[in-house]
Amino acid sequence: MFDAWLRPDALSHWMFGPAVRDEHIVRLQLDPVVGGRFSFTVQRQQANIDHVGVYLAIERPRRLSFTWGTCQAEDARVTVALQADGGATTLELTHEIDAAWAEHADRIEHSWRSMLLALERHLGERELYAEVVAPGTLRLTRWLPGPLERVWAYLTEPDKRALWLAGGPLQLQRGGRVELQFRHADLSSVLEPTPARYAHLEGGARLLGEVTVCDPPHRLAYTWTGDAGEPSEVRFELTSHGERVLLVLTHMRLSGRAAMVSVAGGWHTHLDLLADRLQGRPPAPFWSSHAVLEAWYEQHLPEC
Repeated sequence: MFDAWLRPDALSHWMFGPAVRDEHIVRLQLDPVVGGRFSFTVQRQQANIDHVGVYLAIERPRRLSFTWGTCQAEDARVTVALQADGGATTLELTHEIDAAWAEHADRIEHSWRSMLLALERHLGERELYAEVVAPGTLRLTRWLPGPLERVWAYLTEPDKRALWLAGGPLQLQRGGRVELQFRHADLSSVLEPTPARYAHLEGGARLLGEVTVCDPPHRLAYTWTGDAGEPSEVRFELTSHGERVLLVLTHMRLSGRAAMVSVAGGWHTHLDLLADRLQGRPPAPFWSSHAVLEAWYEQHLPEC
């Protein structure tokens, strides 16, 4: 992961260029030593955009710091800290900006989230992403810290489920009633506005369903009422592998690509929150994370 920040062939796969957004790489130069400079130019919407910087610290494999700006001003500093976290790596990015750019902070954060999402894909974390496994059917998988019964509790107990998805009662029997009570603002301590297209969810939302499969602590499925049409169905399957648990989530009977994009982005974001909670990490803000993922699925999810 550290080298992905310093190698030109890797950078072109995640920091800029067609792999990230609708732009073309015009020029890329870097001298990855302390005091060395980097510069790149991309063509976006028929305009050339230049970025330059100087490497301030290169402490392999844990810390990297560099200035970041345009040819006119290098007034920002970016610091990347990496830490081993079990079988994964936790990345913490800090972007210090001049006060004059404060009004653009949200846009800057969104750009970094998009780029780090591309980095995740480039490094082979494709198993985190939803895949279309049949018409109208999405599947996502996650490796989670066990034991099995703890993960099951986060799927079924309202107070634990409210930490990553939605609260509300669930009757653990076939034919049992499900009531999911969504409050997205409570999923993270980071306060952020609700996107305009989801303004109807700002005060909370309720989803009703019926349990179709209940096999504690391995399988759970229930119907999922949408805005219109026939209900879809979501299924959770848990298997224990030593100290880890494999969660396989399958959402079936989705109608149309727009629904599949929305559901893929939603489940991906919620499952990331579940992983954060189970691993004892502060959960990421929901809406900004969701916006990046939904945009990715809009661009890459195949037609169903």
